[in-house]
Amino acid sequence: MIVALLLAAGAAKADLAVSVGTDLPALELPNIEGKVTSLQEVQKHKKTVVVFFTSWSKSSQNNLGFLQDLKNKGQTAEIVGISFDKKAKDVKTFLSDNKITFPVFVDKKLSAINKFQLLVIPTTFCVNSSGVIEKIFVDYDDNVRKALAEWLKS
Repeated sequence: MIVALLLAAGAAKADLAVSVGTDLPALELPNIEGKVTSLQEVQKHKKTVVVFFTSWSKSSQNNLGFLQDLKNKGQTAEIVGISFDKKAKDVKTFLSDNKITFPVFVDKKLSAINKFQLLVIPTTFCVNSSGVIEKIFVDYDDNVRKALAEWLKS
């Protein structure tokens, strides 16, 4: 099921559009333990996958499971999750139950929705080592899985 997220009216200006070819927007959020870290600090000159999700979305669950499988198989790109769950406890339980080991941040205030112009979760951004967005995938299905795997091989 696709979960649509609505942008606040007028919140995103056309000249600030997040798209392929733009720099990864700056973002600081707490991780699941509450320590605030910037997304740029985690990305830090590494090929990075940033996925926005909720623990209760089936598409998000499948996307995170696929990314964790890649990590388990030795994928060297950085993988970062950003959860829109309201309760950190729910995220911790989900991560533990699904053995997700990559860094996850919690955006209870939904601040990334406007900054990244998100309309659907999961949304996945593929960022090169220079911090430039190369791919954006909306939702998750077999086509996204294949495209993500191809990008990670490149």
